[in-house]
Parts: sequence; C-alpha cells; structure tokens
Amino acid sequence: MAARLTFQNTPPARTAKAADLTAVLYREYSLLARNRVYLVLGLAPMLIYLLLVNTSLSNLVQEVTYKGVELGFAAFLLPMTLAMSVVSAAGTSSMALFQEEMSGVATQLWSYPLRRSRFLLGKVIAGVSLVLAQTLLALGVAIALFSFPFTTEGWLGMLAALVVSALAFNGLYLAVAIVITDYQAFMVLSNLSIPVLVFSAPSLYTMESMPTVIQWVATINPLTYAINGMRDAALFGLGAAWRDLAVLAAIAAVAYTIGGRGLLNRARNI
Repeated sequence: MAARLTFQNTPPARTAKAADLTAVLYREYSLLARNRVYLVLGLAPMLIYLLLVNTSLSNLVQEVTYKGVELGFAAFLLPMTLAMSVVSAAGTSSMALFQEEMSGVATQLWSYPLRRSRFLLGKVIAGVSLVLAQTLLALGVAIALFSFPFTTEGWLGMLAALVVSALAFNGLYLAVAIVITDYQAFMVLSNLSIPVLVFSAPSLYTMESMPTVIQWVATINPLTYAINGMRDAALFGLGAAWRDLAVLAAIAAVAYTIGGRGLLNRARNI
C-alpha cells in the first residue's frame, strides 16, 4: 500500500513590533554615533558660544530688561545657546539619511519586511533623542558656569519648550534633507543655516531693539519661537509661552508629514 504524502504550508512568523522598532533604533544610533566628525561639528558651535561669547558678553553687559523684568545677561542668553544646539544637532541627525544611501544600508533595510510606521517612528525617536541629549549637555555646562534665577517651575517650563523645539527642528531638517537630495548641498545649507537663524532671531537682543527689516525676518524665523518660548517659559511659566509652542508644534506637524511621505517615496524608488 503506497504511503500518502501530505504538505503543509505555513507563513513565516512575523517579527514582533517591539523587535522591529528596536532594530531600527539600534541602526539609527549606530549611524549617528559612528561618524564622530558630524558629532563634533554639531557640538563645536554651541560650546564656542557658551564658553567664549556668553562669558565675554555677560561680563560686558550685566543686565537686560526683558518684558519688564531685569534679567542677568547670562540668563537672557541661555535660550539662544540651547536653540543653537538644537539646530546643529538636528542637522547632524538628518545626515543619517545620506549615510544610509551612500553606504548601501538603505537598500539592505528595505529588503527586509519592515513596517513603515516602525521605520518612521524609529527615525523620529533617534533624531529627537540625539537633539535633546546634545542640548541637555549644553544646559549642564551652562549651569556649571553660570547661576540662573529660574524657579523649579521655570526650569520645567524651559525643558518642555526645549522638547517641542527639538521636535520641530528635527522634523524641519529631516524634511529639508528629503527635498535636497545632494549630500554636499545639504551639508553647506545645514552649516550656513546656524548663524543665519541665530542672528536673525532675538537671541542676543530683544525684538524691540532690532531694526525693522530684521524684525520682519525674525517673524518668519522658526528659531524666534524656540528662543522666545524657552525664555518666556523659564521666566513667566509655561502658560506664557503657549503661542510660541503652538507655532513650533504646527511646524513639527507639517515637517514630519513632508518628511515621512518623502522617506516612503524614497524607499519605493530603491
């Protein structure tokens, strides 16, 4: 009597969602941490301004009046230093897009059945966490060098404004990296954008003391809302900064929408 053969086809087991996200995060952190040149370029401007400019100007200008409050100049400049760190770190994190393509990692990545939502979430978490880590380092150095008059509520408000700023600028630079596909063009734009954004915002001076034309530029400069948001939250509480934070949240929503769609379109073309 002939033996009866039976075949069973079972689909491969799906990767757990947590494992998916963990793998993406590991890859993102590896890309960002291995290229120490980008990390140095991101940290250098912030440390130079913090150690040289802030110290020198704080000795030259003792106090400044901001919205009716007499404030030490070192405390007035702190949001500017943190905002500069946010911008430089956001540019560094967006460099990972070009590293993926030049090293062939992007092709390998999309050869694996990876959920797109996990890929986008991993990129956002890794980028924002790098921005926050670098900026918190700047904050730690500043606290060690200067004394600040902020209350506990003020520090918490500043940290909340810092998180929103990190989300907005990480998304903004991600969207720019998607639109500008040339690596060298993005690197030039990223480095040039730091002084342009910083000095066309009320960073070293109040909005009222700026020339009229520069005030117009500052109004459309997203760094203005990050600096004012952190400054107002530190001095007057988080409620005083809600308009600036709302603008930053809108920027983040638009930027991540553009960046997310661009990332998925780029993946389809690999």
